[in-house]
Amino acid sequence: MSDELELTPLDDLPFHQAIAPFPMPATSDTHFNDGYYFGFFTRGWFAFLGLRLYPNTNVMDGYAGVVASGEQRTVRASRALRPRSQELSVGPLAVEIVEGLKEQRLVLAANDQGVEFDVAISATHEPFFESPDIHHRRGRLLNHVLRYTQLGRASGVLRVDGAEVPVDRWYAVRDHSWGIRASMGPVIPVRGVEPSRGDPRAIRIWMPFELGDRRGMFALHEDADGNVLDFDGVLEEADGARTELVAARHAFEYRDGSRLLRRGAVTLTDAGGSATELAFEVVSDPAAPQGFGYVRGWADGEPPGVYRGAEHVESDRFATGDPSSVAGAERIPVERRLGAAEFPAVVRDGDGREGMAQIEHMVYGPYRPYGFT
Repeated sequence: MSDELELTPLDDLPFHQAIAPFPMPATSDTHFNDGYYFGFFTRGWFAFLGLRLYPNTNVMDGYAGVVASGEQRTVRASRALRPRSQELSVGPLAVEIVEGLKEQRLVLAANDQGVEFDVAISATHEPFFESPDIHHRRGRLLNHVLRYTQLGRASGVLRVDGAEVPVDRWYAVRDHSWGIRASMGPVIPVRGVEPSRGDPRAIRIWMPFELGDRRGMFALHEDADGNVLDFDGVLEEADGARTELVAARHAFEYRDGSRLLRRGAVTLTDAGGSATELAFEVVSDPAAPQGFGYVRGWADGEPPGVYRGAEHVESDRFATGDPSSVAGAERIPVERRLGAAEFPAVVRDGDGREGMAQIEHMVYGPYRPYGFT
């Protein structure tokens, strides 16, 4: 009997997809991972939690925190995945799947940032299953990711510096993604002699939204000239009927010459040519995903999914709502900061419906349509 194979209670279920116990993926790629993002928000408040497993580097890591009064406070934690691979907790944060695709419990326990929460996320609809993200470079599979996005409502309690903030059906967004992601796990350069165009993506927009009895989402990447590289979207009506979206045209306004969204409009076009007009206004300070640990945001300068020992916890605190600066921890040079990219917004459609959305707005470099150089 091999002492390298670990059984968990999940292995009692007859749903294996690899000739191995459940905690072992079918690939040995160190960039393979599986995990969650959650955001819940209302006017003036934005809280978040993420948790992810990296079976081939023996890592579970995550992050949680809150943005309020122009400041983001984030706790990041990492631990050895085994032998507790079935426990969805790391450091002071935890996820409990109360009922699959229906309800999850999120906990951020006491920590040095003075932020805690205990909330339940209840789904308001079935998930939107997005198209696979597949990307090769010089013959290597860099990314092959599956993702679904789901809207919900959050209820529970949030505490900041001891003050209690009731979370009463705040809007909530989550995604669950799994697969190979080159930006997560140990950095492995892909070198060669043939020409490579690199990564043409200049902007990413991801916008799940709920408007009363109407809801939907879209995601896209464009190049530096605004040419669409990929697009995914769906619109769901009150009766549950879903319509595939084929395009989104956006017109954004920014704060004081910065890359901080202020308001904007989006025109969504479906496969039949019908258009849906949405207008939004950002109503809470944004979050900077580098604080989550992305884009080498960990204190050691490495990506998520890198082994940091049996137990490791770190944190930081920085301004995100200041248009005169690029959001990020002081230890990260300004030229390496991604800045704020997650914006809670009030959204309205042309029929008078009102709700909220999380708008992920990432600019990776020059993007000429909005004058970003």
